[in-house]
Amino acid sequence: MKKILIDTDGEFDDFMALALALKSRDLSVEAITTLSGIRSLRDSTDDVLNAVELFGRGDIPVGEGLEVSMSQNLAEERRNILKIWKTGGRTSTKAIRKPGIKPVKEDGVSLMIRTINENLGELTLVTLGALTNVATALLREPGIAKKVKEVYSMGGAVLVPGNTTPVAEFNIWGDPIAAKIFFNSGMPITMVGLETYYLPVLSGEEWSRVREANPATRYCFENFDPWLKYLYSLHPEWKGGLQVGDGLTVGAVIDPTLMKSRRCFVDVETKGDLTIGQTVGYGLSRRNPALKEPNTDLTVDCDWRRFNKLFIDRVTS
Repeated sequence: MKKILIDTDGEFDDFMALALALKSRDLSVEAITTLSGIRSLRDSTDDVLNAVELFGRGDIPVGEGLEVSMSQNLAEERRNILKIWKTGGRTSTKAIRKPGIKPVKEDGVSLMIRTINENLGELTLVTLGALTNVATALLREPGIAKKVKEVYSMGGAVLVPGNTTPVAEFNIWGDPIAAKIFFNSGMPITMVGLETYYLPVLSGEEWSRVREANPATRYCFENFDPWLKYLYSLHPEWKGGLQVGDGLTVGAVIDPTLMKSRRCFVDVETKGDLTIGQTVGYGLSRRNPALKEPNTDLTVDCDWRRFNKLFIDRVTS
């Protein structure tokens, strides 16, 4: 059984990733830490707490992490998301259900450091949002980089366009300084970026099965209804189909053979006017040699059919 700690911003695909992790008997979720993303820290944390509570896992400590990025002001992003929520019929982005449990008193960064230290060489860190909490933990205690077993990180776009700018993926763009600290930390990183993130897609019928699987998934679809309406509008030809997103990162932890990877050195642009947040991979070709020893297993393909089956089977069990 793999011990994992999940660092998440609590959005729809993060909730689905939590669903997969919490329904997988070969994973032991030791702790969950939260941070802000396209919504506030309070909204994100409430939905993580709702996931934990509705899946009957109130024994898992949830630590509230950081609200403010080291390097980006996300106020405009949150205003844009609020517009989407209002278009979908809601007045705010906060959770529609007040969780019956609370975060632990220990802050998220401290919880992350303590959990790593208590599970030396045994803990897999799974990051599903910006890397603010992780970088802060590394600055506070650099030695944790060598104490984790492995890191699976959803973020970045080396070989494909970005989803926030032409070259930057949102999680990395949301805190590029934190991402640079992370990739240069010495942690054993597997990067699940946009090269593979968009590949697993479930049909409308398959998502209906997920939605009706249990009270937690029903809540998730109801809570994120305005966001889902927006996502549906991007691909009307899919007739209710949606990408799975962050769940693939948890799937890679469960079964690494789902992924095809290439070893390279990844760094992050933190200053460019047009390229801030870009993840740059070196050593992927002879004309582009690595500047340093490779630090990342970059996932470049996945067996999405096999992942989709694993996701549906476990979340609906």
